[in-house]
Amino acid sequence: MRSPSSSAGITKAWVEFMLTDYESRKIPSTTVTVNKFTIKNATKPGESFNAELILLDVKAVLGTDGQPADARQDKEYHLVVKFLTKDPLTCEVIKRCGYHIKELKMYSEVVRELNDFQATHASDKYRLFLPEFIYGKCTEKEYVLVMENVKVLGYETNPKQEGLSFEHAMVAVDHVARLHAVSYSYDKTHNFLEKFPCFQFSTAISTFFKPVVWASLANVITFLKSQKMYEDMVKKLETGRTTLPVKFAALWDDQTRHRFLALTHGDFWNSNLMYRHDDGHNIESLKLIDWQIAQWNNPVFDLHYLLNTSTSFEMRRDHAEEILRHYHTTFTTATSAMGTPVPNWNYEQFKAEFERTSLVGFLMGMCLIQGTLSKAGENINRGGSACCPSSCWLTDKIKSGFAKVVVSLAFKPSSSYIMRTSIKKVLSPIGQELVEGSNELLNSRLLDLLLEADEKGVLDVLSL
Repeated sequence: MRSPSSSAGITKAWVEFMLTDYESRKIPSTTVTVNKFTIKNATKPGESFNAELILLDVKAVLGTDGQPADARQDKEYHLVVKFLTKDPLTCEVIKRCGYHIKELKMYSEVVRELNDFQATHASDKYRLFLPEFIYGKCTEKEYVLVMENVKVLGYETNPKQEGLSFEHAMVAVDHVARLHAVSYSYDKTHNFLEKFPCFQFSTAISTFFKPVVWASLANVITFLKSQKMYEDMVKKLETGRTTLPVKFAALWDDQTRHRFLALTHGDFWNSNLMYRHDDGHNIESLKLIDWQIAQWNNPVFDLHYLLNTSTSFEMRRDHAEEILRHYHTTFTTATSAMGTPVPNWNYEQFKAEFERTSLVGFLMGMCLIQGTLSKAGENINRGGSACCPSSCWLTDKIKSGFAKVVVSLAFKPSSSYIMRTSIKKVLSPIGQELVEGSNELLNSRLLDLLLEADEKGVLDVLSL
């Protein structure tokens, strides 16, 4: 059966087909008859720019061929349905980078493969926890991913305004260390990329990230100039902006510089970590979500991303060393338990690699703080892309074709100036919000990150 392309296309027949497929994978010949289903948006306007997320609640009856009616079983389902975004430009970027394929593969195949491997080689000590996969389909014209809604099981994200506590950060790095360790060990005997080639590192991500970094840096410079007390920092940033693409490519794109590679989450921050707590608010468990940017890469980038986007300056100052040591201990213990210890990878060597790549961490934090804590960022996500705004009169077919042309041009090196200029225009309202000073949390979190980076010499690297 053809899958719907958005929430408007969800029908009773499709829900029955999808759930029958899910149940029959567990018990062949199972059929699902839907009595009632309801749908509603899973996110508020501006919260999700790269997907349409829907909550689907279903009341149904399960049976098997030849089973008496009185033996059938009532069952309720609480699901999240993920469609590609309706914005044509963002949708085309996702397709070009293969984000949607990777996320579907992660839920439907990769997590099961890695969990089976670690169960065999490490007695199930390093299991990866994701929401359960229910159904998925990915073709040239169809895409849908259905998974369990873990919120009804008590899982929730921490408010992004607060950031992670020390305890929450420790649990997060424990889980990402498992991901890195299990995938690294699996690769030594199974060749991960041969089985899952869609996770091969691609410069496509950095092609679009570089102009975002450049535009975000312009916002920061404008903000610091308005404060009239950070002239030295402004000078370093202005000097570094001209050579930023080369420095970023050296640290991110050049895979030969990294000590080793593993499967990385790629978007490892507060809003993709769903915790469940007991009555005393102690952490019981964690599930990782949103795997679109997962790829085979340097694992320290996930740590940079988490610390620079999801923790306060005070937390990093007081606990960063302990968090990094916990990650390293978990990772090395796990790889050794699975028979694949990483050679020459003591804590000092790990820390040196972390510090070598710290510029990338700073840039990740600088961009994400602006995009997620600003009111202007929410408005940008809500309003559609610059090339095809949601209010545009063009038909969907023309919008899609136009987006394909724009994205194709964006990947060409000759278009880098146009890309920088366009994205700077889109993100300039965030810069204005910074200058106005109306968003105290945004300004303080960003300024803390800048001052910390300057104190550690990261901005000196940028200006070399």
